Amino acid sequence: MSIVIDKHRKIIIDRTLPEIVKANRNIDLKLTAEFLALIKDLGVDFIEINQEVVEKITELPEGLKYICRFENAFDAQKFKYVILNYKKLRYLDENSLEKLKDKKIMLEVSIRDLDKIAMEESDKIFNSMDVVCIRVKDVVKYNLSGWSRFIEGIKDRFSVYVDFCASNKYYMATSVSLEACVDGADSVSTAFNGQIYNMAPLEEVVLALKIIKNGELHGNLKLLAKAVGVYEKLTDKKVSPMKAVIGKDIFKYESGIHVDGIEKNPRNYEPYNPCDIGGTRTMYIGKHSGKKAVMVKLKELNVDYEGVNIEKFLDKIRKVSTELKRNILDDELLKMFNDFKKSA
Repeated sequence: MSIVIDKHRKIIIDRTLPEIVKANRNIDLKLTAEFLALIKDLGVDFIEINQEVVEKITELPEGLKYICRFENAFDAQKFKYVILNYKKLRYLDENSLEKLKDKKIMLEVSIRDLDKIAMEESDKIFNSMDVVCIRVKDVVKYNLSGWSRFIEGIKDRFSVYVDFCASNKYYMATSVSLEACVDGADSVSTAFNGQIYNMAPLEEVVLALKIIKNGELHGNLKLLAKAVGVYEKLTDKKVSPMKAVIGKDIFKYESGIHVDGIEKNPRNYEPYNPCDIGGTRTMYIGKHSGKKAVMVKLKELNVDYEGVNIEKFLDKIRKVSTELKRNILDDELLKMFNDFKKSA
């Protein structure tokens, strides 16, 4: 169980692995196992896989729950939980349908096709297999009136659980997923660093459900920083430094008013403590820094600046930072301070 909102359990499905496998010819099995274990500990309930994953990773890590996208009858034989796309359903032969009878089926339907299920012989679909959940996909926009009636309608008509798999076409996948959870969806489908896969980012959804919606999280978000490192090694790609929640630079700051605000009350700028997600707050000194920032940084470095003209030292910092076209590193700052103090 990953998260509980208003006493209702919400399932988190992660779809990262098929995307990683699709983009990488060679998969490091050890890193894959480590990454999957980490996202499980972050709060993921099910790992979504497909035929390509099964072919490339012949021995999936144990101790995890998998839900397999149906692409042929062979896939269905191995797994209890199966995802079946509605449009492909009509083309299944009797042999395939027979092999799906003892499986728990998640029927994946585009939001544009939901009415077709109700209009067509839906009883035939639901009588021929054990459909336990409908995944609503291609949801691209936030619904100002909410999803409650929509979700209730699906549950009343088909007696199933409801999963939302939001599209990030208009950069709303996270908000759609949050809204769906609060309005009655039983699960949401996500992916780690999901915006690059046109999905809701796992890290954003889980953290927002905890912070904004006061969810009871059964996962350890302090593992996020470690998960980023493993993900980058596994994919051979760097996460954007300004990526919400997992970007390495999101808790870095420099300007004077920002420094003053952080010192007085971090919540002025931070909706959550960086320690909560395994991160750290870092102040950089550079051309935009003010006197207050320099004093705070020197104190942080255990430097006694009493008797030193900080304003003149700040002029030196700004000049050097401009010349370097970057911030001043801590060891550089210490050397600059010692040289400045000697020459004063």
